[in-house]
Amino acid sequence: MPALDELMSLPGVYGAIEFSCMGELGQTRGDLERDFAELVAQMCAANMAIYRMQATGWTKLTGQKGFLPERGFAFLALDHVVMGMNGNAILARSKDFDYDAAYQRFNATA
Repeated sequence: MPALDELMSLPGVYGAIEFSCMGELGQTRGDLERDFAELVAQMCAANMAIYRMQATGWTKLTGQKGFLPERGFAFLALDHVVMGMNGNAILARSKDFDYDAAYQRFNATA
């Protein structure tokens, strides 16, 4: 799992956080207000839980495999991206963000 400092070096990234599966905020990097970072941590945990619920239900309903284990997500807005994986998330400006580089960095082994 990459360190938050490594994630901060990606193009367009202005913040990085650690989050637990319960939505608790861990370490942060960047100029993020605490309340905002806590909200993002909760959003990340909620997205992962919703995906897990949907993937589990779909697998049981259809018998199709390959949706689990859940690993991450990208949440897109007009000008911003939140991408999370393995308990870390980054906040970035869409116009400068490189999704492939971020995916590779998230999957890098330390």
